[in-house]
Amino acid sequence: MRRDFKEPARPHHDLVIGREELCAAARRQLTDGGSVLLHGPAGIGKSTVLRTLAAEYGESVRTVLRCSATESESHLPFLALADLLGLVMDEVADRLPTPQRTALESALTGRGESTLQRDGLALRLAVLSTLRVLAARGPVLIVADDLQWLDPASTELLGFAARRLGGTPVQMLCAVRTHAEQGQEYDRYLSASPPGTLALQVGPLSRARIATLLDHRGYTGLPRSTVRDIHRTSGGNPLFALELGRALAESPTPPRPGEPLPVPTSLRTLVLNRLEALSDEARRTLLVASAGARPTPALLRAAGRDNAEAETAQAAALGLLVTERDAPFVRFAHPLISAALYAQASAQERRDVHAALSTAASDPIERARHLALATTGTDPRVAQRLAEAASAARDRGAPSVAAGLGLLAARHTPADAVPGPDERRLQAAEDALTAGETDLARDIAREVLAHATQPADRVRAWMVVIDAAGHAMAEVDAVFPQALADAGDDPRLLTLVHYQLAWRALLVEGDFARARQEGALAADLAARAGDRRNELLALAFQAQAETLMGHPDAPRTIKRAMREPQDARVACDHNGVGSVRFRWLIMSDQLSEARKTVSALLREVRRRGMVEAEVHFLRGLAETELRAGHCGRALDLARESLRLARDTGIGERPAPCSPFHWRRRRAARPTGH
Repeated sequence: MRRDFKEPARPHHDLVIGREELCAAARRQLTDGGSVLLHGPAGIGKSTVLRTLAAEYGESVRTVLRCSATESESHLPFLALADLLGLVMDEVADRLPTPQRTALESALTGRGESTLQRDGLALRLAVLSTLRVLAARGPVLIVADDLQWLDPASTELLGFAARRLGGTPVQMLCAVRTHAEQGQEYDRYLSASPPGTLALQVGPLSRARIATLLDHRGYTGLPRSTVRDIHRTSGGNPLFALELGRALAESPTPPRPGEPLPVPTSLRTLVLNRLEALSDEARRTLLVASAGARPTPALLRAAGRDNAEAETAQAAALGLLVTERDAPFVRFAHPLISAALYAQASAQERRDVHAALSTAASDPIERARHLALATTGTDPRVAQRLAEAASAARDRGAPSVAAGLGLLAARHTPADAVPGPDERRLQAAEDALTAGETDLARDIAREVLAHATQPADRVRAWMVVIDAAGHAMAEVDAVFPQALADAGDDPRLLTLVHYQLAWRALLVEGDFARARQEGALAADLAARAGDRRNELLALAFQAQAETLMGHPDAPRTIKRAMREPQDARVACDHNGVGSVRFRWLIMSDQLSEARKTVSALLREVRRRGMVEAEVHFLRGLAETELRAGHCGRALDLARESLRLARDTGIGERPAPCSPFHWRRRRAARPTGH
């Protein structure tokens, strides 16, 4: 009869997310008769993987023996051994020699004076004999979680038996907490496992997997920018991510876009308990490091921390910092340590730290950011410096950084200033769109629309909402009448709305003639308003629509779109004339020139941080390679494009605006349309 002594199973939906490769390796090892040791830091998901594998593999063995120790029990001798063998003693007792049985019963029940010093050999042989007796009746699986908390006596006995079970159908499936990011910290636990045990590191989850985990636990609807912050702060640790998600769900005042996440007390306690051993001065130095972007000992000294080297060395000895040879930066052992340390500080302490860094940092963008965080209330001087820093970040190809700086600029801009706070918020939203952070952009636009009265601000915000919808434009249909009403008879504002209406005609209605008409109208309105940038975008749309329709005006429109003056940003936009030219070359089977064109576009948008354009041009390069017969290269590029699109939420739905879709829709239309 099969004997299985185990804890109640947990609901299946709580189990493994993002551990497919690791579980596959463990299953192969167990199927081949080997043992497995899972290792990784606290909260990384070792116990979840352990339970899943034990539930799966436990079905194929006769006996499952389990133990799971806690830190508070680690001083009690033989407790883990009692968990493992206590329920099978009746089954094996009569098969053990009397001295072994007596010693084992005394250890398991606590009756008598059994110790490893007095009954060492008898106890060791008793554990080994017990496992052999059980294995003679069928395979045995030992499942041990949190090996680091096993009492030393049980660990020694288990290791003695494990090293002598060769050829016996006894396997071990264990998990142990380790702290080192690299190295062999788990090696000493292998001595308590059978020879040939496979050690598998349970590592952090990707951002996409963290998003799936949060959805599974009911923390749905979080903006992708928030999920990104949760992933960064948690370091991909599932437990930490869930705690951060719970704190957000329970917070009556969730952080505004760009603000740091709330770190719950549970996580602060978990990661900061080692701070108690630090001096007050060392803790202050770590707080400065937590506020800096890429802190170095030199930066810490410039910020007033004269003994930075000694104090960071003290923190490294406690495992709070990671020291790396030839690396100049001060790096926390886990991102959550930095976040929790910063969250624990008072508002005045944070302002003091940022004030020090605002003069110590060498980068003007970083100095402006710290100046803003050291300042309370509105301040036009600070707002202007932040706006300039955002512009510099935009020019460097860091639109995500520009968006964060723009939000800070808006926060410090007086209501009656020119440009006003809403204009700066909208610039931040547009930077967020460029960076692929569509949820953040949408949130900012909605915030502006809730109170803005200026037509220009409202129309610009509506455009952000529409752009953030991407190919799901039908879901924001109600926006268009409101945008037209806000635009009034202003040709500059009407240009923006009719350009989006051109895309709507194409994406939602599949009406090429209407799309071309709206694109041409947008181009004419932009020309009347002297808005060359949007005129070029509208002409590029018109030219692309006419090209795909086979319209006779296509060459003439392309020439208009390529005339000077040009706009460098539009030239490399995925909806700009460069993209139109690439499409023309592809359709003309000029593959070499098409590859050269799209590769140049791809380099430029990467330099500028234009994520959505990067997705499109990666896809275009993949199409070029496919047409050239380079299928492997095409597949790699398509996967890269898909991965980037999924990470940023761009193009998750099928793209009905692809040229293939357009041609298919056109072929299905009656002649004359």
